[in-house]
Amino acid sequence: MNGRQTTRFLTALVMLLVLSCTGRKQVPFGLEDVETSTTEAAEENAKDAPEWPVGEVFEAGQVEVPIEESTMVLEAGYALAVLRLDLDGNEVIDALVASASPEGIRLQAGYPRGMTASSRRIDSFMVPGHCLEPKAEIRQLSESLVVVKVEHRCETGPRQNLWLLSVEAEPRVRERITILPPNGDSAVPIELSLRIEDHDSDGYDDVIADTRIGETVVPLTWLNRPGGFARDPSQPEATFQQLADQAAAILGSDPSGAEKLAAQVLDAFRAFCREGGVARLGLSGTQGLQCQRSPGAARASTVAAAAAIKRGDFVRALELQRWWNQSATQPLPEDRKRVDAAWQRTRARSAATWQRLDSEPSPVPLHFLDSDTLVVGGREPRKIQISTGTRSKLSELEVLPAIRDPDSRFRVEGVQVTCAGFEAKVGPVRGKRTHRVPIDRAAVGTPCKTPIDRPASALDWAVLGWAPQGLLAATGDRLRIVPLDALAKPAGRPIDLAPGSPLPAPIRGARITPDGSRYVIPHSQGIVVRDWKNGATGLWLRPSDWDTVPGEVRSVAISPDGRRVAVQKGTEIRLFSW
Repeated sequence: MNGRQTTRFLTALVMLLVLSCTGRKQVPFGLEDVETSTTEAAEENAKDAPEWPVGEVFEAGQVEVPIEESTMVLEAGYALAVLRLDLDGNEVIDALVASASPEGIRLQAGYPRGMTASSRRIDSFMVPGHCLEPKAEIRQLSESLVVVKVEHRCETGPRQNLWLLSVEAEPRVRERITILPPNGDSAVPIELSLRIEDHDSDGYDDVIADTRIGETVVPLTWLNRPGGFARDPSQPEATFQQLADQAAAILGSDPSGAEKLAAQVLDAFRAFCREGGVARLGLSGTQGLQCQRSPGAARASTVAAAAAIKRGDFVRALELQRWWNQSATQPLPEDRKRVDAAWQRTRARSAATWQRLDSEPSPVPLHFLDSDTLVVGGREPRKIQISTGTRSKLSELEVLPAIRDPDSRFRVEGVQVTCAGFEAKVGPVRGKRTHRVPIDRAAVGTPCKTPIDRPASALDWAVLGWAPQGLLAATGDRLRIVPLDALAKPAGRPIDLAPGSPLPAPIRGARITPDGSRYVIPHSQGIVVRDWKNGATGLWLRPSDWDTVPGEVRSVAISPDGRRVAVQKGTEIRLFSW
């Protein structure tokens, strides 16, 4: 090897040693290189990211908006905020203006034309009369997108509207997001944070709205397409299912944690989804996202119900099982088994016993005349003296409906589910004609299920009795008065009662005591007695041989002293005592 070759060899050797001694840990498949390059790229992008402008906010009464050397004069109302930017690419500053007037909120684009400025309407919307004090802010999200946020103070809380606008000569509304104030069925706080990201790596800015409902964050994503925004339909259901699966996994080891997670899913479902009937988040002027069937919310309802049963809150568990009546949240058979198993395993009232009183092949109404006398209706009406077991036939004239008004003129035949909601069928005691009394109206936009006029299920609204003020109705953990006049017609809006609050009395009904202190709720796995005066707690009645008596619960009644419950299960009429 000559001198020149030796020199080349030594140079190559030195370069090889230098390259091999970088001081980095060796990671298979270049994982460290990827992580380092990703981190460096993120830091570099953060440094290079432009600071997009934020608009100016005005005090109430501003009717002139300066745009460079021009002035835009509003035709009506006053300006809330303005963002000055070049919309049409001619290097002249234009403006986006949000304004308020008695007619609502208006969004306009302003273009300087000498001393004055011309305007072009982009969009507008109306707000309810009780929503006041509008405030707005406008900021640029990216080179091609601007967000306009308008907030009102309403009776039950804040209402927000957000516009996503394109930056172009004639700005377009790419999306409008509405967050409605809290309501009686959805009171969790809702916060929304927008960010820009190329979610599908196609080179175009996509929009992600991180929507926080209570403690649940759902990333709603809009993909930027040539024809407009296309929302990713995988959310919010993907988040619902993830949280519901987590809740189910820890139910055995951490029931309270599982119940909390499941409740978050149900709160989010109500706020997001049209199918819940009380949605508070809307897109493009609609109320609620169309979630259709939600396996995540369905599973969450079973986890929350099972956890409530474990801690002895039986009334809450019944309320949660009402979710199963909605087609969107009907659980799978394996999830239903979770709740059935919880009911079967829970400890019933140890001092309670049941005995067979009679049998009846057809469903019959039951009610107590007094604590020792049970009336069995149907084709062969009779009364049973419990202390002796004596049965006595009754004529049809001797049998009055259990639920009737104080003057015994009107009765309640049952509760029907219609497209309008839940309605009681009310008519004369001795007549067949009936009219409907609304108990709970369906929310606007709630899908109407078929059949459109069907009897309510055991977990739906039921009329417990008739008080001097009107009907007393219940479902799950809710109790309300439905005011009626002397002709049994609606006399005002239903009034919900807080647990433990005084009830109107006396009350006529089979499933509630005359003083309203206790009422019964039938269930496929047993009977719940709700003690209204004692904190509205529930007493669980399920004897060890419950399953040996075949059939479903057909009828139920409670004695005036609240110490006995009669139940028709299948063909047998039995009596609980404690």
